[in-house]
Amino acid sequence: MTTISTEKTKFDKNTNVFHISGKEVIFSSEYKLINPATKGSMVFNLSHSTGSEWDSNTVWVYKSECKKYELHVGNDDVTPAHAENYLRAKLKN
Repeated sequence: MTTISTEKTKFDKNTNVFHISGKEVIFSSEYKLINPATKGSMVFNLSHSTGSEWDSNTVWVYKSECKKYELHVGNDDVTPAHAENYLRAKLKN
């Protein structure tokens, strides 16, 4: 499990969604979001992605254990070079 501070996220009160760039975190199937001010925390588990793992516009969607909140992790850390290197490696086999 990877821990994230709420100080690194943006929160949309209308949708109950926390947002963070993929450049800010190590990819994980589970995140613990901690609020340093209140010392409260929530655990989020991977639910699904909105697209390919090689598309920088993809969003990784995580749901809180209480199902009231979501954490969206951007895939903006993926570059076209990453996708090309992956494809090249797969085609060699």
